[in-house]
Amino acid sequence: MPEPLTLHAECFKAAGGMTADGMKKLLGTPALSLLDTVIRETVQNSWDARREDFGVGYRIRLRALRPKELAILEEEVFAELPPHQSSAMGIREFLDADRQVVMEISDWQTAGLGGPVRADRIPERGEANDFVNFVRNMGARRDVAGGGGTYGYGKSSLYQLSRCSTVLIDTVTLSSKEKPINRFIACHLGEARDMRKHGRLTGRHWWGTEVEDEDVVDPVTGQQAARLRRLLGLPDRDDGLTGTTLVVLDPDFDDGLSLEDIGAQIQEALLWYFWPKMLPGLDGELPIEFEVEIDGEVLPLPAPEQFPPLDLFVEAYRCVKDGGPNLYDIDSERPIQHLGKCSIRRGFRQPRRYLVPEGESLLPSSSAHIALMRPVELVVKYVEGTQLPSDTVEWAGVFICNDDPEVEQAFADAEPPAHDDWIPDQMPKSWAKTYVRVALSRLKYLATSYAYPGPGAASGGSEQPPLARAADRLGNCIPIFGNTRAGGGRPGGGVGGGSGGRGAGRRQWHIGEPRFRRIEEGTDGVEAVFQIDVANSSGHSLRLVATPAAVMDGALADAEDDDQDVSFICWEDEAGTRLTTSTGIVAASNSDTTLFARIAFPDDGAAGIRVTATEQVS
Repeated sequence: MPEPLTLHAECFKAAGGMTADGMKKLLGTPALSLLDTVIRETVQNSWDARREDFGVGYRIRLRALRPKELAILEEEVFAELPPHQSSAMGIREFLDADRQVVMEISDWQTAGLGGPVRADRIPERGEANDFVNFVRNMGARRDVAGGGGTYGYGKSSLYQLSRCSTVLIDTVTLSSKEKPINRFIACHLGEARDMRKHGRLTGRHWWGTEVEDEDVVDPVTGQQAARLRRLLGLPDRDDGLTGTTLVVLDPDFDDGLSLEDIGAQIQEALLWYFWPKMLPGLDGELPIEFEVEIDGEVLPLPAPEQFPPLDLFVEAYRCVKDGGPNLYDIDSERPIQHLGKCSIRRGFRQPRRYLVPEGESLLPSSSAHIALMRPVELVVKYVEGTQLPSDTVEWAGVFICNDDPEVEQAFADAEPPAHDDWIPDQMPKSWAKTYVRVALSRLKYLATSYAYPGPGAASGGSEQPPLARAADRLGNCIPIFGNTRAGGGRPGGGVGGGSGGRGAGRRQWHIGEPRFRRIEEGTDGVEAVFQIDVANSSGHSLRLVATPAAVMDGALADAEDDDQDVSFICWEDEAGTRLTTSTGIVAASNSDTTLFARIAFPDDGAAGIRVTATEQVS
């Protein structure tokens, strides 16, 4: 039998160091459950370590060790237990239990934990430092564009989840010559102790290969690491299948729950926080292929498009990505900066298919939420807003911050260690802090006012907002849309177009996309108001023409459709003063103007508006 692994119990150096107790507290107190935190942190790290933008594999497996696997763990990995009783006892109790449950978290098509295995060694040019940052160091941020993983913080949740604070790490990475490297090491976080025989212990422990005359152990490598992987029943990584498996020993689950119950919680957390990575790309490939396995049985994950209310979030997400209807620009005015885009979709409330008991589910019984994301497209959190007055309909929104490096970094810096929020108050005074604060303020207002988008919508009074009657009359109608296609007029002069007028290539005027602002009770039905922003520096006036249209099958109907019962009422200014009842209106030259178009439609339908513009050249 091969030699058992060597235990290294870390002692304080003369310059000091962090205790294991302190490391376990680095995560703070996340708003999420510990299991949800572990899932979010490990998926984030797997995505940051991807080798391609598609095809990352991520699997969580809950299982009990078989007798032969337990024997290897007891005789070869933990043949020597930590010197202090408090640490030794937790591991011993796990090994002696009637059933040894472990949670494996594995990924594939990722880079694995590469680079040097000692913290005092400098990586070669272009070489990662992932092994040291994950296994040795604390608080090191991944140097990945758009990334979010912070090794020292995220990994602490793994040890907190383990009743014996112990994790096995099995990884395959590539050398500078693209050859696979197997690495295996076991880690434990105990308590800092002063022991006469062993010195001042930090509480950090590793089991690996002894290094002669050095106060450290290295990971087991090569065939011995591959052998331990096989004998412990860990996922196969033959043929250099790179990636990492983390094994949490004795996960601290509720004693009243079965592994199947925990599996359902895992499924739901993956769906709720990572549904954007479950949507196939144009080539049909999934960014991440998720899998949950419980005692050898693979639990299927529903497609988000068919799992309410995620179906509405998917619609909103695609609107943001493709520039669809009901798209809101979230901007800062001081300084002027585009912060991101938000889309909200409304639809029938579909029956829920709860994977866990309804009262414990992450899924809202009726959705009124905006999912917040950075361009990496992992859900940071949900902002809850006001429910629609009819219990047969619900709404869902998605906000993705601008991928401009300055803006994206601002939102990244606003995240706490658990990456589950944006907290501008923790940031120093700066434009970055302003960006995050302004975006959150506008998104919270949008979430609050969407159901009743009129004056005083967020006043908090007990009286029903005056627009509630109109919203009630809308009943089950689908959302109200702005323009969904470019209008006519000069080339480039349609809604959302670039430049217009003389001087090819120069932006001389621009008509913004009509943005839905509110619904109101009209004399003959429901009235909707849309905002149109005009920027005109062409030296010539512009003639705008508004064409209302019904919404059919999720899009604006053709203007020639005789069956439409939608009518134009008037143009208004910002004060609500009626300017003209004609569908056409003139915007002055060399000025920026905000106009509002009011339309009427039946209370059992939905409508939108197109606006075209032509330059008035004398």
